[in-house]
Amino acid sequence: MLKPVLYSLILLASAPVLAESQMSPHSIGVAMGGGSAKFKDSKEDGNGVGHLYLYYHYSLTEQFGVEAGIVGGTESSNWDCKKIDRDNFECSNDRKPVFGIGADDLEYSNLVIAGTAKFPLSERNSIYGKLGLQYFDYEISGDKTKLADDSGVGLYLEAGWQYRWDSGWGMNVGLKHLPMDDLKVGGLDVGVSYRF
Repeated sequence: MLKPVLYSLILLASAPVLAESQMSPHSIGVAMGGGSAKFKDSKEDGNGVGHLYLYYHYSLTEQFGVEAGIVGGTESSNWDCKKIDRDNFECSNDRKPVFGIGADDLEYSNLVIAGTAKFPLSERNSIYGKLGLQYFDYEISGDKTKLADDSGVGLYLEAGWQYRWDSGWGMNVGLKHLPMDDLKVGGLDVGVSYRF
């Protein structure tokens, strides 16, 4: 009589450990970010950039994994808003030429394949790093005239902090660096992910 109860208690005590070890290796995520872009040696980085990153992640182990994703980004513009009366504002778009070549528009996209590593700080908190390759394509234009465009392969670098709940949802904050030959983009990302 005592043995079945003892076995049941051991099984109940080990259930969280079994659940942890059987956690799915698959996750998807989305991150939004912003930062700055530099073209060649220009001292002008314009009004900054904004991008969206969609990705799929596969955990090889609890610490290491691989990731594939796509980044889409563009320049961000400064809006200058003035109050014209008590309830109304008037806004204009302050698009200053950038990169020393009179550019007023930048668009880029990147296909990413990266290896990932995470280093636990506690049960739910960890720091992470991503290192991989990106296939990039960008275009810079001014007054609707193409001034520069390029495509090729470059490094993909990201490092940051993440938090994951038992439900599978997680959040992260990270620094991203996208060197694309003459164009260098870097910034801060905030994202959410779901492990399924």
